[in-house]
Amino acid sequence: MLNKRVTIKCCFIFISTVFIIHADQRKTPLMGWSSWNSFGTNISESTIKAQADAMVSKGLDTCGYEYINIDDGFFNGRYSDGTLRIDSTKFPSGFKSLVDYIHNKGLKAGFYTDAGTQTCAGWGGYTQETGSGIYGHEVQDAKLVFNTWGFDYIKVDYCGAGWGLHLDEQTQYTLIRKAIDSTGRTDIVFNVCRWLFPGGWVAKIANSWRVANDINATWTYGILRQIDTNTCLSGFVSQGHYNDMDMLEVGNGSLTQTQNRSHFSMWCIMSVPLVLGNNLTTMSDSTKSIITNTEAIAINQDTTALQAVLISDDNGGQVWAKRLHGLNSNERAVALFNRDSVNSRTISVKWKDLDLEGSATVRDLWKHSDAGAYDSMYSATVPACGSALLKITGTKSKLQEVFEAENAWMNNFQLTKSTVIQSNQARPAKDTACSRKKKVSYLGNNDSNFIEFHNIYSNSSGAYHVTLYYISGENRSATVYVNGAIDTTLSGLNSGSYTKIDSVTFPVTLNIGKNVIKFSNASAYMPDFDKIRVDVNSGTVGLSTNTFIDHCRLNISVVGHNLVIETEGEVLHAYIYDMAGHACKCADWKVIPIKQLKAGIYSVKIITTKGTSASAFVKF
Repeated sequence: MLNKRVTIKCCFIFISTVFIIHADQRKTPLMGWSSWNSFGTNISESTIKAQADAMVSKGLDTCGYEYINIDDGFFNGRYSDGTLRIDSTKFPSGFKSLVDYIHNKGLKAGFYTDAGTQTCAGWGGYTQETGSGIYGHEVQDAKLVFNTWGFDYIKVDYCGAGWGLHLDEQTQYTLIRKAIDSTGRTDIVFNVCRWLFPGGWVAKIANSWRVANDINATWTYGILRQIDTNTCLSGFVSQGHYNDMDMLEVGNGSLTQTQNRSHFSMWCIMSVPLVLGNNLTTMSDSTKSIITNTEAIAINQDTTALQAVLISDDNGGQVWAKRLHGLNSNERAVALFNRDSVNSRTISVKWKDLDLEGSATVRDLWKHSDAGAYDSMYSATVPACGSALLKITGTKSKLQEVFEAENAWMNNFQLTKSTVIQSNQARPAKDTACSRKKKVSYLGNNDSNFIEFHNIYSNSSGAYHVTLYYISGENRSATVYVNGAIDTTLSGLNSGSYTKIDSVTFPVTLNIGKNVIKFSNASAYMPDFDKIRVDVNSGTVGLSTNTFIDHCRLNISVVGHNLVIETEGEVLHAYIYDMAGHACKCADWKVIPIKQLKAGIYSVKIITTKGTSASAFVKF
């Protein structure tokens, strides 16, 4: 296969747009408490007030916990005009009074509903819940809940909508989003509780979204299952928008202290909401010591808004990492996580895998102590089911250049319509030939089944080389967009087999700061994607195609409908190739007509009379 790499560089100017998602005031993952894990439907006004009292009296609010969320179990149908009716036996003072009580403690209040006509408890036989779901009353309920009662958060379940009505998820949740917006309040936190990731659309309308079925207080099914389900969803996270691995079970069930600590560590480094599910009034000192670890919480609340990605996995000895305090900082959060439930093991993290150069200092966030400075790596012995949560500060940092496809925005991943996951849409797959042993397959074949790489950071605007690593046993193509604008089409992408990786290199123009590169094909499948590499640490390519051939300066530029070659030597041959490597034109003079060529990016190869040669990208 022709590997379309080049060494001579050029720059083109593109129109840039911003990828827009719904924004509100809260930018970090929500922190608070919810009633369901400890109380189920056995809730009351006194129960909720007691939890709010405990959150303040035990100092949890000073650690960042803020929301008191009332889950299912309080409805009593509707009045004749459609207004929600609350169980007055459980909540005799009504919700306005209870929300005021919570607010007066400096806290915020959360509400629960279902996207259908009845809630999960109602679907399960709790007859008072029948007819209490938001379906058909979206605007009416939103104004009551947020404008009249004053709630600040809403969790919207899907039992009645899915099992009962088989509603389309995107349609119904978008309708609820619009109803929330109609209240005029911009501070509402909206949680979609669909029990799986239903497609990229959810990250545009919700502040958080559940990625799996309900958690429980067990190690394998409860904790590890949530982590595994969320492993390839980091690409959907941004400020104010986070994956939700369900409420914390710290202090519940038979989880050990070591397991509870790992549970909390992974929720922190994966930047998911920290919603306590234990009884705050009776929690032990050991439970409190875990959930009030402010150094761990700071990892979760970092405003860079990155979810940790899996750097390495040695048979269950895992390294997870994310950047802290900006995409160009020298600080990293790292979790050394031992999934083995029997044996301890030594787990190591290498600085090169964190884009750090030189020595780095390590701080242990559970021991609350500095572990010292290390030249190139750090190792720790981690007990069974245990973890080491670290903050690593390097002397020198590189910008991220490698972006794994499984950590990208796979727009149609698990796209769900009326409770059915759509087939043949983008999805991660295991492949030992790929870096980190994963790739993304089934990309393209419709407009919405694209992949985007976010958070590509550049210290200066200009042209940079991008290399796409792909797998395909047949010719496939992809259209490239940079910051929302069409850039070029890559065609003839064929690695020779479905087990072999090949690559293609092409130039893009990046803005200073964050950038997005998108690949799409509306009519046919793209190759499987392993990763992309963006040479942001090598400096910009420059504003013209300049190099030296045998110490003679060469410049290639487009003037009108001509390609103009300027050099001190004589041109023997000039070849123009498209991005598939097909020769489009050959000439032996310095001004080459290109009017008949389609707009796009081309590779130009120059051979001089002295036998020297060079290649460069140009855009017509």
